[in-house]
Amino acid sequence: MATATRSGGFWHTYLSMDRPLFLLLTGQLISQTGENLYRVALLWFVSLSSHHVADMVIVGVLQTLPPLLFGGPGGVLLDRHDKKRIMIAVDLLRALGVLLIPLLAGLHLLTHTLLFVLVFLISALSGLFGPALSSILPMIVPREQLLRGNALLQTTGQAGLLAGPVIAGLLAVVWSASGEMLLTGVTFFLSAVILLFIRTPAATAPDLTLPAESPATPERPGMIEELAQGVRFVLAAPRPLLPAFLFMTLFGIVTGPINIMLLILSRHVLSRGAEGFGDLTGAFGAGMLLSTLLLTFYTPRNVIRFVAGGFALAGLLSFAVGETRSYSTDLGLFFFWGAAVNVVSPLSQTMIQHLTPRHLLARVLTVMSVGFLLGILLGILLFPTLSSTWGTRAVFGLMGTLLLVPLLALSAGSVIREVRKILFPFDASPENDRSSSSMHP
Repeated sequence: MATATRSGGFWHTYLSMDRPLFLLLTGQLISQTGENLYRVALLWFVSLSSHHVADMVIVGVLQTLPPLLFGGPGGVLLDRHDKKRIMIAVDLLRALGVLLIPLLAGLHLLTHTLLFVLVFLISALSGLFGPALSSILPMIVPREQLLRGNALLQTTGQAGLLAGPVIAGLLAVVWSASGEMLLTGVTFFLSAVILLFIRTPAATAPDLTLPAESPATPERPGMIEELAQGVRFVLAAPRPLLPAFLFMTLFGIVTGPINIMLLILSRHVLSRGAEGFGDLTGAFGAGMLLSTLLLTFYTPRNVIRFVAGGFALAGLLSFAVGETRSYSTDLGLFFFWGAAVNVVSPLSQTMIQHLTPRHLLARVLTVMSVGFLLGILLGILLFPTLSSTWGTRAVFGLMGTLLLVPLLALSAGSVIREVRKILFPFDASPENDRSSSSMHP
């Protein structure tokens, strides 16, 4: 994706946008605030009722596993049916599921098993929401504005990521985890109401997402074949989405367990409790918000190198977290850590939307999310467990090592290409050189 740098400013873009995009972003802000409030409140709820890190790991796995199990069929479902209606249904059902947790707890009917079942079901619903959101954006945003639209979408998402933990931290002091979940249910309900008012173009109605059928046209392929079409698009040659797939996998590995790691850091290393947990997650979310704000008016000329550089900077900051012993320094480090690592999100989404046919988009998004979710699952299973044997700060050092891999791989690839040019000057291909350093939508 090689384009010129553009300017325009976040607020100019936000205030001048069309009504459907404004409503979509407003709903996303409310929904993401509720979702991140729920994630923090849930971890705090479990940590208060159990002193075992294993229970928090189980919760993390249960929040990740359903999208892996049902993501493929979910992508087919989204490509077949009205995405807006599915998003509304998901928000309403999530509101009901989250509200059941404090209700059952208040009635002393909530067991750990029942809690885990509810977490699993809520996560299965949430796994549909993200691909639906990314699939509906090209319906209401012009193609040339997709990066800016994705950056705005990520910005409101990161604003929710920032607001959710901060609100959770404040409410943990004056209220309870159950009260936080009540508020979460309200946010999901409000998001559903806002989505009701979004109008999508008639050309994007569900019955037009696939080519028109004639009497001689074969019947619609089965779900497995439709899912296979998305898999082939991502993994079969020439694999233009492979860099985004690998970047998102690494992004999942290091960010998936971040809330658990920050909770462990706050409670067991810094002795800061709920307030410290809220501050650390808030600093991390504020940094992620900063990077998406940047991408609302700046388009990097070389996406791969830009993302690899951001990961490398996050890696160095992660090493610094392993060395510092200051709470205030940790807050600053996690702010810039979040900013550096999060540049991958809007850029990868834009790549996918540019390179994928509309009728395959939801399936490709769910296939791409498999790498991200597998990364989250691996990170959740690995890093919190290692923190009990290696130490929390040593684990952040390991994260830093992993984040340096993309830049080292790119550097090694550049060296190999230069050596080949010297040894085999007549075999060098300018087209290959250009394609290795930029992504064209």
